[in-house]
Amino acid sequence: MEITCAACSTALSIPDDRLPKNVPVVYAKCPKCQGKIEIRIPAPKGASSPQAIAPADQPPAETPPPQPEAPAPEPAAPPAAYEAPPAGEEDFVEDRKLAMVCFDQPEAQAEAKAAMESIGFAVHAPAKPEEAVLRLRRTKYEVVILHQEYGGSEAANLVLQTLQPMAMALRRHMCIGLMGKDFRTFDNMMAFAKSVNFVVAERELGKIKAITRQALQDNDQFYRAFREAIRDAGRI
Repeated sequence: MEITCAACSTALSIPDDRLPKNVPVVYAKCPKCQGKIEIRIPAPKGASSPQAIAPADQPPAETPPPQPEAPAPEPAAPPAAYEAPPAGEEDFVEDRKLAMVCFDQPEAQAEAKAAMESIGFAVHAPAKPEEAVLRLRRTKYEVVILHQEYGGSEAANLVLQTLQPMAMALRRHMCIGLMGKDFRTFDNMMAFAKSVNFVVAERELGKIKAITRQALQDNDQFYRAFREAIRDAGRI
């Protein structure tokens, strides 16, 4: 049976043979958010469930015992493992730093990719958001250039949703640039609100090379004192 947690929208799958028999409803906890999930079990084919009516002189039936809880649902299977990089791209390039560019428009993606390559990065340009997320989970990128509406809209932007809550131990080694129609380039308050390192106005895509260089320099300067402190403490 396939169900969805109403609290966190996680898709879940429960084998039919693990569900209780002869009960209409069971409850379980979501393994992700621990919220309570109501699971309605369909009646077997051909079975009927008429409501029994007690005679007037018969005392009401005892309250039925609480319904048993179903076994903890198992999260739905993740997307198929990403087995090989797209043609012309490698997962590892010796002595070169990695960047990723994520745009829905092929022309914009090609322009951003060329700009990052001219700075000296080996660049991955995923064909779809799911591929980008899988790459982020397995590869260390120094720069990610991402459009605000990658995937159709900001609300559907899986890559941004993956990057924003990422642990700072990983994020401080990555410089993330978010491009949008209504942004003002290097608006620090907007960058803070979006949990990225810098923002870029969409109309300034042609300047993305110089903008990224400046952002990398600013990011390096910001974290330099921190890196020196933890190095002196023997933590790196």
